[in-house]
Amino acid sequence: MDRQEQKNLITPQVADALISLRDGDMTLLYLYLCRTGRFDREQICLDLFWSKQRLNEAWERLEMSSLLPLPPPSIEKSTVTPTRVQGLRPQTDTELPDAYTSADVVRRADSDSAFQALISEAQLIMGRTLSSPDLIKLLGIYDHLDLPPEVIMELMNHVADIYREKYGEQKRPSARAFENEARAWVERGITDFDAAEQYIRVWRERKNMETPIKEALGISGRDFTDTERRYLRVWLDCGFGPDAIHLAYDKTVTNTRKFSAAYMNRILMNWHEKGLHTLSEIQEKDRPSVALAGRTVPTGTAADPQAIQDLIDQI
Repeated sequence: MDRQEQKNLITPQVADALISLRDGDMTLLYLYLCRTGRFDREQICLDLFWSKQRLNEAWERLEMSSLLPLPPPSIEKSTVTPTRVQGLRPQTDTELPDAYTSADVVRRADSDSAFQALISEAQLIMGRTLSSPDLIKLLGIYDHLDLPPEVIMELMNHVADIYREKYGEQKRPSARAFENEARAWVERGITDFDAAEQYIRVWRERKNMETPIKEALGISGRDFTDTERRYLRVWLDCGFGPDAIHLAYDKTVTNTRKFSAAYMNRILMNWHEKGLHTLSEIQEKDRPSVALAGRTVPTGTAADPQAIQDLIDQI
């Protein structure tokens, strides 16, 4: 086995994660990307005999699982156009360079009205006059990450909303917070106004679902753990709502006597494979078989606890 083949091997941790998600398309796409290094979506559709919709859905689930492999350094930039493709990791280095100076900021502000407007908006959001490091970071977002002014405006206000919800009105976001969010957006391919609006809309919808989902999972007095959030992103991306998630939670606790995100994920992915996502669809179409429903523990004899548990596990 040569070095290249060794590099293409996935780790046991990644394998366990893929197995726990029970998503065949997502796993196949992950293996394809790791093996070929091809991030051209049209070529992937040809190689896997997939429709664009099927690829986009698998890609989105893979991205939400935090397992999407980065394009290898050997891929030419012309192979993909990540800055305009939603959900694709870009070749652009998202680390802001140290080359910008205060003089660069002054020159750009004097000659670029759009950058002037960004400075004014940032000062309004942050509630103070920007320092030289703040201005340099803002220039880096605008110049190096090459985000349009209207996208940066949306981004800064989105970060302000996050801070307001998390900390209240007393704490304002920093330029570093803007930089971190900007890098994340570029890595996700959110580089135009429509994509930014869509991302914020979906983020808001999912944020509003957090409270009922916490109630569905019996979580109170704490936030989701990182592991729970990773699973939650996949479940929401698949199209499950609080009611379906609560039903899966109920089945998990009934069958295992405890909460297990991995076990619950298997239930939800099984429903997803069957195309069942709403509570009514699941209750109507995901029923035990007639043969199973007719099975009972014989009366007059000692019940076998394992046999009872086997029956419960099949429900």
